[in-house]
Amino acid sequence: MMRSLLLATCLAAASAFVPPSAVPVGGAQSAVTMQQRPKVTQKAKPLSPGSNYPSTKNIQKQASGFGSFLQRFQKTEGKSKYGMPIFLPNGNINPKYLAAERAEMAANQKLNMKAEAAKTKKMKAKGTFFLDDYIRKKVGNVGSNKEYYQSGR
Repeated sequence: MMRSLLLATCLAAASAFVPPSAVPVGGAQSAVTMQQRPKVTQKAKPLSPGSNYPSTKNIQKQASGFGSFLQRFQKTEGKSKYGMPIFLPNGNINPKYLAAERAEMAANQKLNMKAEAAKTKKMKAKGTFFLDDYIRKKVGNVGSNKEYYQSGR
């Protein structure tokens, strides 16, 4: 009795491990249907099916240009992107390089602020900048403006 139970257990365990060559493969209809991968175009939205996470020149900057300043990788040998060496021969950081880096960051900040001001001005002209503009468009006139409160109703 014990011997037949052991034999049945061994046969069940052995039949669970079927070599890959013994797996039946169907012609037109296979056991596992393969899904087609979606075609990913150059204009695919981020994280859409099949697309990878988008990479940009600077992942810490927003589309508007604001964000943390992340410096481009530069080698320490030779000249930097500003046309001067990063380090002096004695090992100290080149003060001219630091000044050029600060000047670039200031210019970048000025450009960002100018772009943001233009964006704000455009939104104010279209009437989409303030919250009450949004409420007026989506909800309608709810009677909570200055004229309503001064009317005494």
